[in-house]
Amino acid sequence: MKLKTKNPRLRRGFGLRPTKSPSADEVGGQEKLKANKGIIALPTMLLIGGVIVEIGIAGLLVSYFLIQSNLGIRLSAEALAVARSGTQDAIIKIIRDKNFTSGSPYSLTVGEWSAQIIVCKDSRTISTACDDLDPSNKGKHEITSLGIVQKKQRKIQTILNVNSATGEVNVESIEEIAI
Repeated sequence: MKLKTKNPRLRRGFGLRPTKSPSADEVGGQEKLKANKGIIALPTMLLIGGVIVEIGIAGLLVSYFLIQSNLGIRLSAEALAVARSGTQDAIIKIIRDKNFTSGSPYSLTVGEWSAQIIVCKDSRTISTACDDLDPSNKGKHEITSLGIVQKKQRKIQTILNVNSATGEVNVESIEEIAI
């Protein structure tokens, strides 16, 4: 029985021809392909893992430096507070004794930290403590207070006018000095 059709696929015997069986090389090649499929996964996973580890390390470094900078700012502010405490201590000593002076620094402990305070009467500090004996400084006290917190230091210089007749103490200036 013959089919009369123009479509060659519908003709008798289409697809029933004997097929060529795969050779041993072709079978081995397919097995090699199947065996090699997983090889690309290892470098890919190593690459992705390396990128993830690198991002993690970068995040840790950024957070470490942010924490350190915030810690430095906080320690610097504490050093300024310690220096102010030293200045206040010296002012109290001058109020109690109008002739108070300290040629060398004395220490004041504030919590865990310390302040080094120098009080000069009738003189100013130019390069070393109390080295400028200018007559215009008569009746003035200069307080230099250095607040020290770990490695951070802040310095405050205060000028006081002290009336020798009445004992009145007036603050002329308070300023932070760059170290």
